[in-house]
Amino acid sequence: MTAMMTTQHVYRGYLFTIEYLAKDPIYSVDFPDIPQIITSGKTLTEAFANACEALDLCLESLDKLGQPAPPIRHRLLVQAA
Repeated sequence: MTAMMTTQHVYRGYLFTIEYLAKDPIYSVDFPDIPQIITSGKTLTEAFANACEALDLCLESLDKLGQPAPPIRHRLLVQAA
């Protein structure tokens, strides 16, 4: 059984996760504060770039429509060793 790998990132204050399987790397992105953003990538780097672009486009679209950006509810927690 192959374990799911997860990395967490922050862009423009919004937390997002990138999940992938080590044996079949398809990198899917999840923004918990903006669930309508759906993106992925063939590599971790591509998924990260696509996530940043998708967030930029989403926030730009909301601004053009006169709607507020979603509130940031999730934060990246870093634990000291």
